[in-house]
Amino acid sequence: MKKKLVVLTSLAALLAVLAACGGSAPQEGAVYPSSGVDQEFGYDQPNAGGSATQAAGKETERMIIWTADIVLTVKDTEQAISDVLQMARELGGYAVNTESWIQGDLLYARLTIRVPAAQFEPAMARLRDQALKVDHESANSQDVTEEYVDLESRLRALQAKEAQLTKLMDQAEDTEAVLAVYEQLSATQVEIEQVKGRMSYLQNLSAMATITVNLNPEQPEAPVIEEGWRPGSTLRSAARALVNALKGLGNLVIWAIVFLLPILLLVALPIVLIILGIRLWLRRKRSKASSA
Repeated sequence: MKKKLVVLTSLAALLAVLAACGGSAPQEGAVYPSSGVDQEFGYDQPNAGGSATQAAGKETERMIIWTADIVLTVKDTEQAISDVLQMARELGGYAVNTESWIQGDLLYARLTIRVPAAQFEPAMARLRDQALKVDHESANSQDVTEEYVDLESRLRALQAKEAQLTKLMDQAEDTEAVLAVYEQLSATQVEIEQVKGRMSYLQNLSAMATITVNLNPEQPEAPVIEEGWRPGSTLRSAARALVNALKGLGNLVIWAIVFLLPILLLVALPIVLIILGIRLWLRRKRSKASSA
């Protein structure tokens, strides 16, 4: 009983100390924006990800997540798709998504590629060189260094908590104490896995930059000399318009006959009968008057 009390007291003290030392967990998906893109597409050279551990006397390596969107006018869309995919492979990257469609007999495409963060600026430069014209370009950076450092601190606190709970588990003999320690140990291990997963996610995002490339085909130029006057073509168009107008008028007459004639008959028949009845009544009245 005494040992059970010692284990439970130690567990409560451990949880209080680690809660005070571990701090609050960073919010899921939280990012800390950097100063943004420097001037007009004059990007800071991004790092290649890696560890953001803060060593004594050394500045923390920045972890930057780079994304960009660029719209290009190209001479040959199919060739441009091949060139973009080839460029991504040459720089050590890969394609995330490719999409193409036909609009007005012209081929359009949208590609999403990922390249090493250190190759972000070279990739953007090569994309510009492949285009006849750059219609639009934008880039965005997110500094997640602070979140990553917080996650490292939290991970160390959780691992220390796990080690202490493991020791308490070995010392516990009472079933109730074992269950209490086991419950806390399981919850701690789940938190450790969540923190490790978030850290791995941030490392992957900062290691590879994401670029969305929109490819628009070059629009054909309108002819300089317009076609001359063609009276024959104009006459045929006018004749077709006249025929269509007569067809429409004929259809209107047919619909009017089919729908209006029965209605007129139904309305006119009672009126005719009333008029005939009145005339017959007047005739009989005059006949009686003349007889008298």
